[in-house]
Amino acid sequence: MPGTQPTPAATAPTKGPWAWLIGSGVAAILGLILVILAPLVASATSTLFFTLGLCGWALAGIVSFVLLGIYTLKNTQRQAETFYIEDTTQTLLYRIIMGASFIVVIGAAVEIALFVGKAVGI
Repeated sequence: MPGTQPTPAATAPTKGPWAWLIGSGVAAILGLILVILAPLVASATSTLFFTLGLCGWALAGIVSFVLLGIYTLKNTQRQAETFYIEDTTQTLLYRIIMGASFIVVIGAAVEIALFVGKAVGI
C-alpha cells in the first residue's frame, strides 16, 4: 500500500553474556582453592606457601575482576543495543562472585604478608 511504512523486524530478547560471568567465577574458585591449599601443604616460611598465595591473589584479584569488568561492559552494551531482559540469576551470581573474590583477595594478602613477615624477617 502506498504511504505505509514497513514494520521493523521483531528482535529477539537478549540477556547478559554468561561466558564472562562463568569465567570470572571459575577464576575466583581456583583462587579460593589455592588460598585454602597453601597452609595445608606448606609452612608459612616456604616458597610454595608464598607461590600458592600469590597465584590465588592473582586469580581472584586480577583475573576475576577483569572478567567481571568485561562482563559489565558487554552486558551494558547489550542493554543499550537490543531488547534486553534482566536475568536475576546473573545479577545474583555477579554479586556473589564479586564478594567472594574480595574475600579471597584479603585471605591471599594475609598469606603473602605472613610469608614476608616470617621468611624475609620484616
